[in-house]
Amino acid sequence: MNFYTLISKDKYKPIRWTRLLFLSLFLLSTTIISVNFIVDPYNITKYNLLNIKFKFARDDRTEKTNYFTSLEPFDNIMIGSSRVYSINPAKVTQHLGGTTYNFGVGTATIEDHLGVLLYLKKENKLPKNIILGVDFYTFSPDITPNKYFLKNKTLNFLSYSGVEENYIEKIFSFDAFRASLKTLFNHLKNKDMRSRFDADGWSGTYEDYSKRDLETDLVATKEEIQRQIPLMYSNLEYKTIDPKRVAYYEEIRAICKENNINLYVFTTPLHPELLKILKSNKNTYLALSEFIGYLNTFEHFYNFYEDKELYSEIRNFHGAHHTSTNAGDLLMKNLLTK
Repeated sequence: MNFYTLISKDKYKPIRWTRLLFLSLFLLSTTIISVNFIVDPYNITKYNLLNIKFKFARDDRTEKTNYFTSLEPFDNIMIGSSRVYSINPAKVTQHLGGTTYNFGVGTATIEDHLGVLLYLKKENKLPKNIILGVDFYTFSPDITPNKYFLKNKTLNFLSYSGVEENYIEKIFSFDAFRASLKTLFNHLKNKDMRSRFDADGWSGTYEDYSKRDLETDLVATKEEIQRQIPLMYSNLEYKTIDPKRVAYYEEIRAICKENNINLYVFTTPLHPELLKILKSNKNTYLALSEFIGYLNTFEHFYNFYEDKELYSEIRNFHGAHHTSTNAGDLLMKNLLTK
């Protein structure tokens, strides 16, 4: 066999590899679409072919709006970011009576707050009471609305976003595929699986404080803050609150007044080390003061940045950004009774 014979035999290899590549891509795409359609982690098709009770969706806005649509109206609705959705709705019910749903979603901005309220109004499910947790960054003019908010047609009331959530994207996306695989795995293993949220939108669990080492927690949190400040807090030059976002809150207040809804507003607590850093920046400190000054105009407002009872126990905080569920009970007690 000479050199020319070898070339002759190998001349079809690129064609075979190209065919194999396209076949592989076709099979992968078909698998993703088929699994996503059958499992349907976002409940888009409404078929639920496998009769899966609890599904795991990576997009909590889609997960909660799809689930909430089938529920009866609640007396109390909690709105805010992930700093809110770890608070037990049962504690709100304990103080206000009735039923409570936690509509907190990850990294919520003011647009989410108003979007949820407009959605409740459209569904004729406005509650008697709104409990609204406001994060320190939400009045910053430099913070953009969350990408999942912009993709969510149910919540997104903005006309300029240019981002639409569509059926093909949800069926084809790798986010949906990962959610489908996790859902399918737990379903086939007959695990006692539930959504990230229970029937009242809660995702928290209580803990035994005695099992946490305070010194280790504090060191880890300080390291976390130093790592994340360049990425997450580049807006330390937060010089003033955004008038456009103030207008969104005025719309929330107007809807509540028009529909006789009691509106309770609170600042979501910050880890004392993070709060200290934010206050050490002159511009941010002035912006925070303006932020608190505006919220003080609300009838039912509680500023947890100054709550000595909360800050007396460092274990009330989980990392730089969240309070524990145990602390959430304290938040609701102080907000709704003081």
